Order: sequence, then C-alpha cells, then structure tokens
Amino acid sequence: WTHDYETGDLSDECGATGSATVTFTVTDDCLNTTTETAVLTIIDDTNPTIDVAAEDETVECDGAGNVDALNNWLADNGGAEASDLCSDVVWTNDFTGLSDDCGATGTATVTFTATDDCDNEITTTAIFTIEDTTAPTIVLEAQDTTINCSNADQDAAIANWLANNGGATATDICGNVTWSNNYTDNLSDGCGASGNVTVTFTATDDCLNETTTTAVLTIVDETPPTIDTEAADETVECDGAGNVSELNAWLANNGGATAFDACGDVTWSNDFNALSDECGATG
Repeated sequence: WTHDYETGDLSDECGATGSATVTFTVTDDCLNTTTETAVLTIIDDTNPTIDVAAEDETVECDGAGNVDALNNWLADNGGAEASDLCSDVVWTNDFTGLSDDCGATGTATVTFTATDDCDNEITTTAIFTIEDTTAPTIVLEAQDTTINCSNADQDAAIANWLANNGGATATDICGNVTWSNNYTDNLSDGCGASGNVTVTFTATDDCLNETTTTAVLTIVDETPPTIDTEAADETVECDGAGNVSELNAWLANNGGATAFDACGDVTWSNDFNALSDECGATG
C-alpha cells in the first residue's frame, strides 16, 4: 500500500481544522495497481475550557459611574482565563448598563463568552457592583444660637435656625444629602421660659449613610417686665393709729400697678420702711 498524502495537504479551515482527499494505492508483486480515495477531516466541536472563572468586583462609588474601574474589569473579562486546543480564544460580554440603585450606585451581572475560531463557546458570569458606604462630609458644622424669649418671633426664629440646619452644610460625592434633626422643644428648666437644648442635625445620603453635627439652642430672658399700669398715689384721712389697714392694702396691691413679662410670671416687691414723722399721726 501507498498513499499520496503529504503534510500541508489539509485545507485551511477554522482553527487547526481542515480536510484532505487521499488516494490509497494497492500494488501487487507484478506492479498491477488499484486505487481507492477517501477524505481525512479534522473538526473542532469542543468548547474552550474556562481555566479561571470571572470574579465579582465591588468598588466604592465615585459619583461618576466608576467608568475606569468598570471598563478595566470588562476588558479583563472579570479576570477570567480560557484556553482551546485547536485555536485562539476571543472574548465578548453582554454588558449593557448598571442597575439604577441609590445615588450613583448600581450592579450589573455580566456573562463573559470565550469563543474559539470554530465558533465553539463557553461562558462564565460575574457581578460588578458600585456601592456607597461613605457618609456625607460635613463642610460647615452647626453653630450655637441664642434667642431672647421675649422675642415676639421666637418660634419663627427657632424654626428658621432648624430649617437652616444650624448653619451646617454637607456634601456627598455619590448622591444628594437630606437633613433632619432631633429637636423636641424639650428645653432645660431655666428661669421663666428660658433654657437650652442640644440639637443633633443629621445629614443622610441617598444610600442612607449618615453623619451628624451638634449645636445648642439657648433661650434667654434679658428683657425686664413691662409696667402696664403705673403705681398711683393714695391719700387717706388720719385715723390716729397709722392707718395700718389702708397702708397694707395699698402696698399689697402694689399701689395699683400692673406689669407683664413675656418670659414668665412677675413677682412684686417694694422698699417701704416707714412713714415720715409729720404733724400728729400723719406722714
């Protein structure tokens, strides 16, 4: 037997595959010959092998989609590696976009596909995650404030201070900041309606990370009472005994004077010592 096959006779198909038509010749001792033809075919129907599976990756939110980290992970096929006995491997993936989670975070489940020259393929899947575990940054701390309790706009002044977060400001690179506070109008028990309370202002980002700043709201009373009715002189006819009842009644009635204080009750006192010593029992 002989044949006409030579190295290189295979057709150049995908990868290392191909075919060759080979003629086999049988010859007897007297050199009579007969031939037979057959085709040798090399095929590739075996998928590539995943040598290293793709791995999940989680990155901290940068507020701009973490584009570089995402593109590098995709370009590296999630760290996956594959090989094929018959050819090289070409990678593709099905990434279309991140889910819309809190702030600028999100996830994507990506399938990486390794394809050989003969279109056999194998896949490996991993997840890319952008998370936000960083609390907002306090740029300006809340500032203490002092309000006079006689201020007719006291409630408005308090509300304005609270609405302004005590003057505090905050930023967050991954989303918006929402402010809240724990004010409950539970002032310490100072004189009159005065007192103070420590208020905690909380800055919370879209992913519920939070940071706090604290300031003190103080209500003071620095305003004297207002005399609504002035004390009035009183003259009585001498009874020879100091007119004690009439004097005491006039003193107890504060000479008819009245007063008001916005921050508390009013207590009266006087500096009476004694009547002057004039004629008889007068004075």
